[in-house]
Amino acid sequence: MNKFQQYLDEWRAMVDVPMVAASVRLNGSSVWSGVSPGANAENTGQVSSASRFPIYSITKTFTAVCIFRLESAGLLHLNDPIHRWVADLPVPPGVLLSHLLQHTSGIPDYGSLRKYHEAVRTRPSMPWTDQQFLEATLANGLLFESGASWSYSNIGYLLLRQVIENVAGVSFRRCVDEHVVSRLGLMDTFVAETIGDWDSCVPGYGREVRPDEEIVDVRSVYHPGWCAPGVAISSVDDVTRFYDSLFAGELLDSLSLDRMLHVVRVPGSYPLTITPSCGLGILGDPDGLFGASFGHGGSGPGYSVSASIVPRSANGRLSVAVFCNSSMGVNAKTGEAEMLRLAIEAD
Repeated sequence: MNKFQQYLDEWRAMVDVPMVAASVRLNGSSVWSGVSPGANAENTGQVSSASRFPIYSITKTFTAVCIFRLESAGLLHLNDPIHRWVADLPVPPGVLLSHLLQHTSGIPDYGSLRKYHEAVRTRPSMPWTDQQFLEATLANGLLFESGASWSYSNIGYLLLRQVIENVAGVSFRRCVDEHVVSRLGLMDTFVAETIGDWDSCVPGYGREVRPDEEIVDVRSVYHPGWCAPGVAISSVDDVTRFYDSLFAGELLDSLSLDRMLHVVRVPGSYPLTITPSCGLGILGDPDGLFGASFGHGGSGPGYSVSASIVPRSANGRLSVAVFCNSSMGVNAKTGEAEMLRLAIEAD
């Protein structure tokens, strides 16, 4: 049995999820991709590495690419204050687009708000408006002066989504399609806007969308509007292609990519990461076991996903993605890290 498939099967059984999909890509070419469905997984004959999942915060790298490309077109600048593009915000004028991209703005997040999680459980099909998200998080001001520290903020990316739509004059979905999806010919990637958009995804199981915390397939009730920054749907094959293409220079020029990869140290420690760091729209580990690595993870109702790229591994430009269709305790980063090791240590 292929070593990647063997590991994926063993890991899926160990973490006890219905299905896992994975992709390994080297220097632009697919090395291996596949799925591991459990005995109780639905539609097992129809799943593949092209099967679609919500990719949650991996979408943030798409957002960053759009911002950089709009800058290259002369439509904005990363050093623009957010007030230039989004009016009437109760934040200081020193909050710049670059701060938002790197989570150094000091703008609070909604992940720790009890009322947010209660609202998702009790009315999962009726998301807050942008204004409600902003009112729930900005009432007490910034966590710190912009640029002085680091704190992950989905609200910062909500504002970046608004900037993209205001500057480009089109929806976030259309802008991502123009600057990422269509340019790369990705066949299974688009930004979700309605509950019906989840229909093309594999079933995703979680407790987050029910008051009684019963495990359900979240697709029929969970509205993507609860993901305030915007959330894309994609496959492991498309996501490894995206990160490979980004580092191959197909989306950004070298100067823009260098700026994206200028990282700051993230406070705290994180499993499987030696030096947790954050660039502009991308996370990184400059001291990774197999060389500097970059990428993003994502989690939300029904799913856990992770993807990374080691641009200068011993074997070349190596990208890996692992997606799981459960949000009940599983961390896709664990599976992704082992798939990366297997690829690096290939004969």
